[in-house]
Amino acid sequence: MAFDLSRQDTICAPATARGRAAIAVVRWSGRAAFAVRDGIFRRRRSGAAPAALAVRGDVVGDDGAVIDDALCTSFPGPHSVTGEDVVELSVHGGTLIQELVLERLVTLGCRVAEPGEFTLRAVLNGVIDLAAGEAVEAVVGARTTQALAAAQRALRGGLSQSLAPGRERLVDALAELEARLDFPDEPLGDANRTALVTSLTQAGAGLRALVAQARRGRRLQDGARVVLWGAPNAGKSTLLNALVGHERALVHHEPGTTRDAIEAWLDVDGVPVVVVDVAGVRDASADASIHAVEAHGIERARAEVSRADVVVLVQPPGGVAPPPLPDGVTDTARVLRVASKCDLVPVDTLMADAAAHAFDVVLSAHSGVGLDRLLVRLAEDLGQDGEAPLVHTARQEQALRDAANAIDDAVVAVADALPDELACSELRRAARAIDTLLGGDVGEDVLNAIFSRFCIGK
Repeated sequence: MAFDLSRQDTICAPATARGRAAIAVVRWSGRAAFAVRDGIFRRRRSGAAPAALAVRGDVVGDDGAVIDDALCTSFPGPHSVTGEDVVELSVHGGTLIQELVLERLVTLGCRVAEPGEFTLRAVLNGVIDLAAGEAVEAVVGARTTQALAAAQRALRGGLSQSLAPGRERLVDALAELEARLDFPDEPLGDANRTALVTSLTQAGAGLRALVAQARRGRRLQDGARVVLWGAPNAGKSTLLNALVGHERALVHHEPGTTRDAIEAWLDVDGVPVVVVDVAGVRDASADASIHAVEAHGIERARAEVSRADVVVLVQPPGGVAPPPLPDGVTDTARVLRVASKCDLVPVDTLMADAAAHAFDVVLSAHSGVGLDRLLVRLAEDLGQDGEAPLVHTARQEQALRDAANAIDDAVVAVADALPDELACSELRRAARAIDTLLGGDVGEDVLNAIFSRFCIGK
């Protein structure tokens, strides 16, 4: 993918999904947008239409034949979604009509947009910053109300607003220290040194607070991963089906039925959750009956559980205990112990087994008993306390860490009365990291990586 970073082209794309619908919207943006409009759209009433007005008329081909009845809306730049002149045609939602409109736009000089190119132009033209641009994809992909609220907050510039006080402290400190470089005979007094250290420490703390949101932000955007872990026939697939309300995984009494990781989405108290049912794990070296395909599924299970936010250890009362988790899993994931198939054992056996194994939840996926309790525990472990997180991507998190680390180094330099050049260098590094986060001095490779994930027309 190669974006037109100079914005010389006028780009076009469908703004609604292809396929049959009541209405389809095709948009184009660029310097020639209004000239292209005048070539494809014919107003039914005489006289020039106001610049920013929705006007009914006809979409016409190069021979003047009518392609469709349409509503044409013009948005003069810089007060448009991209900061350029933008035009949108609302036509009937037939696939053929959309294709004919796009073909006509191309003959009039438009280029079909790359994925995310409209949003990229908004960033390059200063309508939104890069962090807000990234939030556009999060808004489109939101699966729960909490995820949507967080994405909307970021889209409205919440991250740049949160960064503003710390960035102001950083700039003030840098200005003072650089002034000292110009006037080296005026030493930095102890009072000023203490004030600078305090101000920079507060700036660094603000950045660290944003970094702390990153894990919650990625959970809301990508979904928290909950992996069902246990021995074969522990009841994991039945539990998955009960959670999603339909038969998502094949259930059979024969061990090794699940050979691959099976995923399903849930909304757990506003948090999007990917529940992953993996193959039952047993020791391949000690059991000759394990088929090569099942052995591969067991390896896949170990890989999946290493990515989990929550691991649900599934064990039927009196059944085989879940196999040990791979090293390091409990350092990054919460673990819930679940007794499954509670409808198949006597109550006294169940209670004794539950006490012996310290189960967090006792349930029957078949009857539904205990499922609500499991969902409550998942909501507690994945809880989204406080304000909606503003940091959603690894790129944003890394930029914030870089800025915070640089400020920490600058604090040490100021506090220990090291040369002012050293503190200035670290503060400039912090400022560059923040500028990169918001879209300043970002390379084309970074832009490609961000916007290639977008759909065409966004």
